[in-house]
Amino acid sequence: MNIGIISQDKRFTFVRDTLLSSGHKCSICDIDTYCDCDALILSPRMELDCEKLRKLFLKVEGKTIVISGRKDIISNYFDGVIYDYGENEAFLLRNAYITAQCALKLTLENIDTLVYGKRTLIVGYGRIGKYLASMLKALGAVIFVYARREESRLDAMLNGYTPVSLEDVSDLNLDLVYNTVPDLIIEKHHMSLIPNKSLIMELASSPGGFVDKTRVLNAQGLPGKMMVKSAAEAIYSFIISTLQGKDTI
Repeated sequence: MNIGIISQDKRFTFVRDTLLSSGHKCSICDIDTYCDCDALILSPRMELDCEKLRKLFLKVEGKTIVISGRKDIISNYFDGVIYDYGENEAFLLRNAYITAQCALKLTLENIDTLVYGKRTLIVGYGRIGKYLASMLKALGAVIFVYARREESRLDAMLNGYTPVSLEDVSDLNLDLVYNTVPDLIIEKHHMSLIPNKSLIMELASSPGGFVDKTRVLNAQGLPGKMMVKSAAEAIYSFIISTLQGKDTI
């Protein structure tokens, strides 16, 4: 199979090399050098603007398999088959686990005491929030969870965490705060309730969750920055399983 990759994401160097070693023809190219391929691979994050997408997909044949993030945007320019990383639960779980482990590593680099006993708020109880809560709890942190859905609050409680509202923050004496929700739900007055000593970390994709980002450590896109090989392996696993017509394991 002839595979073309268009991305400046450094994870794709590993992906290309692994695809080559597995017997595929594969190259990283740009829009100008792209020629007809059986499969076109783009990054999970949107790297091309509308004009570049239009120019690219004028060159892509309808029979080409496209693997990309943001299928909703790509479909405006391509009528063929599109496989979206964001629609594959196995890829999302892998990436969430890597993100949580990166966040833990970054936390340890930014505090000078044990995680044990740290009063910790996790905003959002989705994939990343669940993994991060579990990792921090294993190190002895005291976990509070803010979740908008009732079932998520119940899930957090049943796993031994304390559900709270953002208005409760003033009473929690927090040491660590993590946001995993890509929605501006943490207002300026919420930030004023968080002690100055707290390490505050943004893990969610744009626009993030903090209206006021003054005290916030930007930790968006951690897998591709801190654990490139593991993040690339997650991408490769999704790609190869898609091309083989299997669910990602």
